[in-house]
Amino acid sequence: MNFNEKDVRAFYYLLNHKFLTELRFLKRGYFPAFSIVKSEEDFVKACKIWNGKRNVYAGLRDRREGIKRCANFGDIIGVQIVTLDIDPIRPAETPSTNEELKNAMEVAGYIRNWFKNQNYVPPIRAMTGNGVCLYFCTPFYEVNDENRDKITRALEKFEQNCRKKFKEILKEKNCQIDRMFDLPRIGKVIGTMSVKGENTKERPWRLSYFIDEPKRKNDEKLLKNILKGKL
Repeated sequence: MNFNEKDVRAFYYLLNHKFLTELRFLKRGYFPAFSIVKSEEDFVKACKIWNGKRNVYAGLRDRREGIKRCANFGDIIGVQIVTLDIDPIRPAETPSTNEELKNAMEVAGYIRNWFKNQNYVPPIRAMTGNGVCLYFCTPFYEVNDENRDKITRALEKFEQNCRKKFKEILKEKNCQIDRMFDLPRIGKVIGTMSVKGENTKERPWRLSYFIDEPKRKNDEKLLKNILKGKL
C-alpha cells in the first residue's frame, strides 16, 4: 500500500478547519506546488494526485476565509491543534533507518505517557515517514492582530520547555523536537508517502500512518497552560 485513504480522511477531520485547507506539495529540486481545498473530497483527491510524486503537507492552523495562496503569518485566524514533531538527528533530506525511526517512536511514547500521567488528554501519535508527530487537540482559539505575536511566543515557549523537560531521553535516543510553533506551519498529511531524499534499502521511503486512534478530544487545560506559559 502506498496511499491510505482512511488515514488521509482521518487527518482532514483531525485538523477540523473552519473554512478551507491549504495543501503544499514539496520535493527538493522541484518547484513548490500548492492547492486550496474546501471539502474532504477535494482534499483526498489532491493528496492522491500528488502522493508519491511529492511530499504532501497541509496547513495545521486555521486560515482565513477566501485565501487563494499559501498562508503567511497574518492569514491565520485560529489555533485548534498543537504539535510536537520528533525526528531522529540525521543529514537533511535523508530518510531514517529503521533503528532511528524506532528511537523516535520510543521518545514519542515517553512524551505521550508524561502528558497522560499529568492528566492531560494524551496526544495522538502518527508515524510521519521518518519520525513521529504528536497532535494535541484544543478548543478553537481565535487569532487576531492583537494577540498574534503573544500566541506565537506561547507556542514557541511550549516547544522550548518540552525540549528541556525531555532533554535526557532526546539525547539518549539522538532525536530532536523540530520547530513547529509558527502559526502558518504545515505538517505531513498522514496516509501519504514520505519521499524525501533517495529511497534505499537501509533508508527507505515509507507510508505515514496513525499510531493512535485519530479522534479529536479537545484539551482545554492544555491550551490554558500553554497560553499562560505554564507548560
